[in-house]
Amino acid sequence: LNSSLPPRLAAAAPLPAAVAVTASLMLAQLFKRAGSAYRAKVGRELSAHGLMYEDCLIETEEVKLALKRLPPEILNAREQRLKRAMVLSSQIKTLPEEVAAKLDPFESYLGPYLEQVKKEKEEQLKLAK
Repeated sequence: LNSSLPPRLAAAAPLPAAVAVTASLMLAQLFKRAGSAYRAKVGRELSAHGLMYEDCLIETEEVKLALKRLPPEILNAREQRLKRAMVLSSQIKTLPEEVAAKLDPFESYLGPYLEQVKKEKEEQLKLAK
């Protein structure tokens, strides 16, 4: 392997462990900051259209089952948010900033129902074995 490297690189010593750990920590911090910035951007976009994060989930089998279990008032609120977002989007408008600022797009309303569906599926798989 060293014979294929240029002589200057073949003679180079491997990085000390401390340098590798420092580089790893710096990379982790970079990804954490990028993740926070991305989450903030997504949150602003969702709020601008009056949506919540769970409104935009792909409707897999589990999500459909969880949606069926929602209380009618929560399901109705979800449908109203989706309709409002479609109208705003078709008119190339957004919610007023004072209204959008009051919304928390990452507040979970579907999570407990999704967890329940996933647990039930896991139980069914265990019983089927």
